[in-house]
Amino acid sequence: MLINSEEYRAMFEVEEKLWWYIILHEKVIAEINSFSKGNKQIKILDAGCGTGGLLVKLRKAGFLNIQGFDFNDDAVAFSKSRGLNAQKIDITHLQGVFEKECFDVVVSDDVLYQFEDEVIEKTISSIVDILKPNGIFITNNNAFEIFRGTHDIAVGSKKRFVLKDFKAYLSKIEAVSISKHHYWSLFLSPLILVVRLIQKLQLKLNLVDLQNIKSDVEMPSEFINNLFYNICKFERNILKNSPFGSSLFLVIKKEK
Repeated sequence: MLINSEEYRAMFEVEEKLWWYIILHEKVIAEINSFSKGNKQIKILDAGCGTGGLLVKLRKAGFLNIQGFDFNDDAVAFSKSRGLNAQKIDITHLQGVFEKECFDVVVSDDVLYQFEDEVIEKTISSIVDILKPNGIFITNNNAFEIFRGTHDIAVGSKKRFVLKDFKAYLSKIEAVSISKHHYWSLFLSPLILVVRLIQKLQLKLNLVDLQNIKSDVEMPSEFINNLFYNICKFERNILKNSPFGSSLFLVIKKEK
């Protein structure tokens, strides 16, 4: 799990304005709005809430019953500094932490990559257990090994996913199905791929200080930030099911 305090500080400082976080949070909130049909009282859990950026957006959107957790002390402290209901919990040990069938929506963005397949399957099963019947699990995850680079090392990524990985996990869990999925951002993929290939070359040539490695969470110029945001927004408006991208977004429904 992420233990680098500086990574969480970087996240805290940019997640309300960096194009990537804005797009991701808009995707999540759009799905929650579609699910809730105007009911702002639904119970929402952010499992692996980081420094609380999504919870802040949910609060601004009027949702009243929200909470989150993270395993990192710094992340929880940053979330609490925003006046959020956050606590320290290990996502891989949820049994007995919450009542069964407690939440309408559970969100877990970019957390599962830290674990091996067996742990991921167990964690998803535990999340399904705390969903109410017909509840949804929204999860965004890094995708396709071709995009692996120094960012993955910095955030402790053990794997990147494709859709068949989640189909395999869910095949062993009763009464769940993938209701929506898409990869993103297709239009930015060539640029992201070039950056990651350069990072791989730097790693191969031992040009990277592995003791002080940093993620890609960094604020670009305002022009680039707005450009990337608008490219992703345009993609979202014209492509409902992109076949490729550096992230995989899924909505998983509990059938009963």
